[in-house]
Amino acid sequence: AAQAEVSMTSDRFPYELRLPLAPYRFEWRDEAAVSASKDQTALYTEERYTHADGTVVVIREYGADGSFHIMSDRAEIELIDNARDPYAPEPTSVVRLP
Repeated sequence: AAQAEVSMTSDRFPYELRLPLAPYRFEWRDEAAVSASKDQTALYTEERYTHADGTVVVIREYGADGSFHIMSDRAEIELIDNARDPYAPEPTSVVRLP
């Protein structure tokens, strides 16, 4: 079971996932985004992906601890937590982006 914190408090991004520290691989669940942009602040690096239907997925990586915060107005974000599974063939967790 994932230890990630799930929140549905944001009006702009109803789907959020805060990931615990672990190695991650990000994959698109359905079709990939059609455009992307990257921005950096003193606190985090943000990648913003826009899909053909106008929905957005945002991935923020916080420099202080390397943690990730993923936000989406598209659909639920899925975490397959292999990093905490001693029987997983690969100890990298998979984040399936909507």
